[in-house]
Amino acid sequence: MPTNYIKNLGQKNFDEICNKFQNVIMQNKPVWRGTVYIGEKPLYIECNVKWLAEKIPLYFVKAIENTKINGCKELYILNHGVHKFVPSPDCCTTDLAFVGSNIYKHPDIIIHNNCVFVRKNPVFYLSITEEYGTNFYHLGENHLLMRLLNYIFDDDSNIVLHGAAVGNEDYGVLITGLSGSGKSTLSAYCLANGMKFVGDDRIALHRENNTVFANPIYTTLSLNETIDGVKTTFSSRPNGCNKDVYVVDKSQISNHIPIKAIIEPIKSGKDKPIIERCNLSPILTRICMDYSYFSLLSRNTNPMNDYKKISNLLTGVESFNIELSTDINENAKAICNLISTKGVI
Repeated sequence: MPTNYIKNLGQKNFDEICNKFQNVIMQNKPVWRGTVYIGEKPLYIECNVKWLAEKIPLYFVKAIENTKINGCKELYILNHGVHKFVPSPDCCTTDLAFVGSNIYKHPDIIIHNNCVFVRKNPVFYLSITEEYGTNFYHLGENHLLMRLLNYIFDDDSNIVLHGAAVGNEDYGVLITGLSGSGKSTLSAYCLANGMKFVGDDRIALHRENNTVFANPIYTTLSLNETIDGVKTTFSSRPNGCNKDVYVVDKSQISNHIPIKAIIEPIKSGKDKPIIERCNLSPILTRICMDYSYFSLLSRNTNPMNDYKKISNLLTGVESFNIELSTDINENAKAICNLISTKGVI
C-alpha cells in the first residue's frame, strides 16, 4: 500500500476524539469502578459494559471496588463502538482506519474488531460494542482487553510474555512454547500436584534485586477438561474456541513467584518424561519472535531491541527441555520435582 495514501490523524483531531470520550464518560454512570492490580501495578477502571463489569472482580487477582490510587494509570471502558468516536470507518485493521477514500494512522489509536483504543498517558480509553462482547464473552487468553493491558504496562522494566508460570515461593518456572504445545494443561497438572499458579497464557515479568519475578495478569485458565485438585469455576466457552475458560480459585494463585528456570516442552511420546539442560539462546529467539508477533496489535516492533530487552531481563535464568511422555500427570510431576529440588536433575 503506497504510504502517501495514509494520512496522520493530527493533534487537533486526536484531542477531539479524547474529548468525545470524556464527554461520554461524564454523561454515564459506570457499572463497575475501582482499582485492579496487574502484578503489583494498580490500574483504575471505570467500566460501562455490563457483561465485562460483572467479570472484573473474578478475573483479576486483586480488584478493589470504589477505590482509586493517586497517580495510577486509568482505563475507561465504554460500549459505544468505533463510530461514536472515529468518523464512520468503513473498514478497520489493527492500526489503520479506512474512512471513505482516506486512510488514517495514529500511534496512540488502535482500531480493531469494531473497537477503538486510545492512549493519552496516563489515561486510556476503550470502546467496544455489544456484538464484540457476544463473540468474546470472556477475559482469558488473547482477549483484546488483555492484549491492551500488555500495551498499558509493557515497558523496559516490565515485560508481558506468552507462557505459563508455576512454582513455589522459592523457585518458579516459565513454561514456554507455541500455542497448542500444552502449556495450559501442564501448568494445570502442576497446580493439581501442589504448585502455585501464576498464569497459563500471558505472564507479567519484572526484575527486582537481580531476580526475575512473575506476576499474574488474570485468574483464568483455558482447558478442554476438568482436572482433579484444581479449584476452578467454569466461566464460558468463547465462540470458535475448543477450550473452556475457567476461573482459578485465588487461593491457588501466587502474585509474586521468582522465575529461576525456563522449560520448553518437546513432544516425544516416550514412556517417561526426560528433563535436560539446554542452551537458552534458541528458546530466547522463539520467545522474542512470539513476543514481537503478539505485539503487532499495539506497537511497532523491533525484533533486535526486543531480543536485547528480554535477554537482559532473563539473565541468570536456567533453561531446560522436557521431552514429554504420553502421561500428562507424569510430565507435571517431573516439572514439580525440578521446582522442589530448585533445578537439580
